[in-house]
Amino acid sequence: MMFGRGLRHARNIAVRVANGRKTRLLPVSVADANSLWNHSQMRMFAGNDDDSFQNDIVEEGESRKERPSNKLTADEMEFFHELNFENFTVDDEPTDEDDVDAELEKRKQMIDEIDKRKGRGWSDPWEITDEDWMQKRTLEDLPDWTPALCSRISIERVKVYPDGIPTLAELAKLSLPPSPPPHPALGGAKAYAKLRKKHIQDTIYAKVVATASPKIPSILKLSSWDAKQNAIDELYESVEVQLKAVEDILGRSPHFGTWVEEALEKYLRSVADKNAAEESKDTTIFDIAEEEAENDSDSSEEKAVNDVETDPVFMDLYDKEDGPKKVVPTILHPLKPHPRDGPGRMVEEWELAAHKETKRIMLRQCTQKIAQTLTEFPTSRVYVHGRKGTGKSAALAAITGSARKSGYIVLYLPDGDRLRQHGKYIEPNLKRKGIFDLPVLAQEASEQLLSSHRGDLDGMTTQKEILEIYFTEDQLKRLDLEEYTLVGLLEAAIERKSLASVCYAAVIHALMEQEEKPFLVVLDDFNCYYDYGKYFHMDYDEHVRNAIPCNQISLFKPVLDAMGMSTAEEHSAPTATIKRGGIVVGTTESHAVARKFTDALSVSAVSAQEAGGNESPLVVVDVPRYSKLESEHMISNMECIGIGRLRFDRGETVMNKNEMGYLRMVSGSVGQNLLDECVV
Repeated sequence: MMFGRGLRHARNIAVRVANGRKTRLLPVSVADANSLWNHSQMRMFAGNDDDSFQNDIVEEGESRKERPSNKLTADEMEFFHELNFENFTVDDEPTDEDDVDAELEKRKQMIDEIDKRKGRGWSDPWEITDEDWMQKRTLEDLPDWTPALCSRISIERVKVYPDGIPTLAELAKLSLPPSPPPHPALGGAKAYAKLRKKHIQDTIYAKVVATASPKIPSILKLSSWDAKQNAIDELYESVEVQLKAVEDILGRSPHFGTWVEEALEKYLRSVADKNAAEESKDTTIFDIAEEEAENDSDSSEEKAVNDVETDPVFMDLYDKEDGPKKVVPTILHPLKPHPRDGPGRMVEEWELAAHKETKRIMLRQCTQKIAQTLTEFPTSRVYVHGRKGTGKSAALAAITGSARKSGYIVLYLPDGDRLRQHGKYIEPNLKRKGIFDLPVLAQEASEQLLSSHRGDLDGMTTQKEILEIYFTEDQLKRLDLEEYTLVGLLEAAIERKSLASVCYAAVIHALMEQEEKPFLVVLDDFNCYYDYGKYFHMDYDEHVRNAIPCNQISLFKPVLDAMGMSTAEEHSAPTATIKRGGIVVGTTESHAVARKFTDALSVSAVSAQEAGGNESPLVVVDVPRYSKLESEHMISNMECIGIGRLRFDRGETVMNKNEMGYLRMVSGSVGQNLLDECVV
């Protein structure tokens, strides 16, 4: 036994002094223990046969009480030199040779048993050994990845939409797996309790129906009401006893009897209502009860079948015209890679993938809910929120690609954190008092909108009355356009920085007012616009102490007014409306935004949703963590596109239930964390 273990409990160490069959326990101080270890580097020690040994240690220990415990005198050092270390032994070491052999054999069996254990608790299948580090291999020495390296189970599991990108109407009708239930530790305690209660009620109701349905016909044949009531009471008691014998956990709840009574009453009422509706037909109550039980059984079986057969679907945004070297597909312009200009870490998966000819995003129910809202209402507002890394940016990107595939004109601003603080310079608007312009960013936004939708904007014009809202007379003269087309205004904004802000504002106004083509605004990092401002000007504050709010900056004002949200306690109605289309915004948890602003926006969104509104309803969409099924399909997709250690895994991970469970556990089923675990 290593003596170092005893140093942690030096005050309780005892030395056994072997004296025939008799032993005596002697206290050893910290100083004695340290000096013995430091002097001889021994593993074991024991006492001397001399009876004076104990007295010497005790006396010497008492004499050292007044000096530091780690100092030794010359006599003490000479005493320890004279000790016979060969006769030393530790209290828990056997003295007999047979006992020693037995102890060694026992320890060897224990070590062998531990070495045989497998799993994440005992080994790491992705561990890089010292031999691997010493091989000095470079990237050129690794074999080239090919899709043939993917396992059959991953290839069969991953389903990609046939046309690559579904339209909003197609996305709204897709059959997708359900989202995971709310987690009690992630702010959903009340929702989880409600869901859990409903699950218990449904479980008990199904078993009550199966148990009580055969006995209902005989009860209904009874002539008197008292006899029926007594039979119902006996039925309740018998059903409760039978279910208690089956339900080991629920049966121990003090509310179990109440649950059974409510379920039985609900079932009897449904049978009575159905019997009253069938009085004119030649149908017996037995047939009704049997049909009721069959319907419940069929519905549960159908639900189970749907849950099993419904698998996640991926949309693929890759375009052959872009080529494999382009990281972000053109359809998602102006999305940029992380970390400097891009939102979140969605694009990182495409950067790390060995398969460069695919850009996949998993379609989930939260994404489908956004599509359903946009297709159901002529104009709508959607507020998307969720935990960090769950896939809010991915959902907004999927909606952007699907909307552009559907023929929408999409103003996509994915980098709100950059726009709110890196506008180069700000200046007062010459026409509208109290409004400020960001010419550089307005020029950039005009270029992005024109490059993405030049074909859609061709032929679209605006009226001079709209231009007069934003342009001064001098600016209108310098514009020098025979016809006020939207393409011409955007080109003028790109060519002349001095006209960029007013041209951009006029184009956005025209798109919001027209009904020829649907217009959709998608903003990521939405809560950044409500954080402490980064733009200052003397025309707003003479002392340049207070920042200019984003709703007084011409670049952001039209979209913020259309969303109509506030960080105040009461929600505010939108002051501008998109006549055909909608606006979708998503919050960020990756950037430095004061928590009070994000929480206030969420409260405002929930209040606006509860208040309702027919003209432009607001829908709140929560992006949850992955379900178990979604996590498995996401890991299989990472193997199919060659991510991290899954690149040459050949299905070992996806076919290992323990490893899949470990990845779900350490990542919390959060997409961003899951990617990290599969890479590192």
